Amino acid sequence: MIPTKSRLIFVVLTAMILFLPLTKMDAQGFKEMVIDSVDGGLDISGLLNSDLSFLPVPIIITEPAVGFGGGLALGYFHKDKNNLKESKGLSPTISFGAAIYTTNNTWITMLGHQGSYLNDRVRYLGVIGYLSVNLTFYGGLDGIDNGEYAFNMKGFVTLQEVLYRVKRKYPFFVGLNYTFFSNDISFNTEIDIPELEKLSVEVNMGGVNSVFLWDGRDNTFTPTKGVFSALEAGRFATYFGGDNDYWNLESRTYAYVPIVENTLFSGYRLSIAAKQGDVPFYELPFISLRGIPMMRYQNNLVPTIETEWRWQFIR
Repeated sequence: MIPTKSRLIFVVLTAMILFLPLTKMDAQGFKEMVIDSVDGGLDISGLLNSDLSFLPVPIIITEPAVGFGGGLALGYFHKDKNNLKESKGLSPTISFGAAIYTTNNTWITMLGHQGSYLNDRVRYLGVIGYLSVNLTFYGGLDGIDNGEYAFNMKGFVTLQEVLYRVKRKYPFFVGLNYTFFSNDISFNTEIDIPELEKLSVEVNMGGVNSVFLWDGRDNTFTPTKGVFSALEAGRFATYFGGDNDYWNLESRTYAYVPIVENTLFSGYRLSIAAKQGDVPFYELPFISLRGIPMMRYQNNLVPTIETEWRWQFIR
């Protein structure tokens, strides 16, 4: 649990971020920034394109593998020099920071930047972070018996990705990304794991993927129609800074369909992950669904399907 004093500081800082800037404008000016002048619906794009372009986002964590928890992300939306209404639907340019903490003492800190440049001809994503995550490995692979083996992963992680739109009139991008993780793994010493020579080991992970992406969603944050599909294929190897050599292939597709106009929307997901070679146990694909702990069901090839239905009761 977060100490009481830390919780109090967290609440006070959040309140300051949310409400202090609003004292610098009158009620009418604020209303124009958050209410669409055409249909009267809630629309904060004007606020995010003003001098008050910071958006605090509370984070609620219910992942069974790490327990309940929460945190705060703070995003800074860089001003759109063009007419924001005309560019709706394009990927925004945001700098952000985030921190989370959970009941099993997992914590993550992160800084990043997502950029859309040259009228969305080029996209960039850069993330750096430091984390300490407590998870469970369930065995059943590489001669390790089935069981529950508690371990901690701690270290520096970064992701750098650059994408290029092939044709201006089509939302199809190609590019590369690079991932590096300086991972210090330690198993709970109270657990007897005779198959492992060490209970603590440093294992770096480094790899490069080719990326092919189609982003036909009507917006980035709450899409109501369109298709997002990405394919990543690449190599993790010692010459990229890692300690293991293996191939990576990941495909994920999300489709959004409006069912009842402005009210009910459905979403569909198909994910396929495959890794082959000297794959570290924490990098093996696993079923990622709400309610199923991370790494509970792992294999070299894992397909996942999911559907989601959303009722938009406020415009």
